[in-house]
Amino acid sequence: MNIHDFTLQPTYFDRFGHGLSRPECVWVDNDGIWASDARGGVSRLSQAGEPTLLGSGIGTPNGFSRRQDGSFVVAGLDDGAVYTIGPDGTTTVLLKEIDGQPIGAVNYPCVDGDRVWISVMTTDLPWDEALRGPAKGRIVLLDDRGARVVADGLHLTNEVKVSPDGDYLYAAESLQRRIVRFAIRDDGSLGEREVVGPDDLGEGAFPDGFTFDADGNIWVTIICRNGLYVITFEGELHVVYEDVNEQALQTLLTAQAEGSATQELMGRCAAAGPLVLPTSLAFGGPDGRDAFVGSLATPHLTSFRSPVCGI
Repeated sequence: MNIHDFTLQPTYFDRFGHGLSRPECVWVDNDGIWASDARGGVSRLSQAGEPTLLGSGIGTPNGFSRRQDGSFVVAGLDDGAVYTIGPDGTTTVLLKEIDGQPIGAVNYPCVDGDRVWISVMTTDLPWDEALRGPAKGRIVLLDDRGARVVADGLHLTNEVKVSPDGDYLYAAESLQRRIVRFAIRDDGSLGEREVVGPDDLGEGAFPDGFTFDADGNIWVTIICRNGLYVITFEGELHVVYEDVNEQALQTLLTAQAEGSATQELMGRCAAAGPLVLPTSLAFGGPDGRDAFVGSLATPHLTSFRSPVCGI
């Protein structure tokens, strides 16, 4: 099926797992499906959907990724720290300051071999200061040279991921309503910011998480429109699904224009349908076509079948 012809209806979605708390990020691996868990770490879901918590003490675990040794690198959204959770559950602080200064509202750490790319929504805490102020988002690189800022001036940096070929670092710049990318240089510095796909994804279309598929498309979760978009390999925008709570969205946008937006107003944009405040997406299953979507507001993941397999 051509990706342009693929859309989802409410009945096409299923639920996977239960008993989760704020499963904002999803990671699919050989040993199961993992989700961030507000109880302080990450949870592995069994084939039956039973969660088992790994780690402890992280203030609102948000985005995470995994090292080859089986440990996880996790962003603590509320306390502005990046943590490591070992395979045995031991939880330690990996990074909390840069040059003696707090990092800010860390969102997502992308493990890239021996490097970690860290998105920072804003240098302020709490993170929703970004909704009311200027662009203070950034990207931090942690490697054998230490931690340093490699991109600055982004308007609420959300997920960051390295392209499948390793040449680019992609980022969701949420409040600019776009996906951007930076060429990765040999020394770890980044090239100029480039927009991927449309300059603007649309009214209230704030991208949160994204992932790549085998055809070179980018699947993007659109949190406040309860939606799922695809930026095709050719750079075109395709709406796969959305369920917009129009009244709540307009209230949020008005507050944003007036400088009074809050995370509570974002939360009110939740829909009554199956896809609620989607934040992250990962592919898995025997053929790589089972998609699992994380959320800020559900105790489970939402799943559907994709026409193409993920990376």
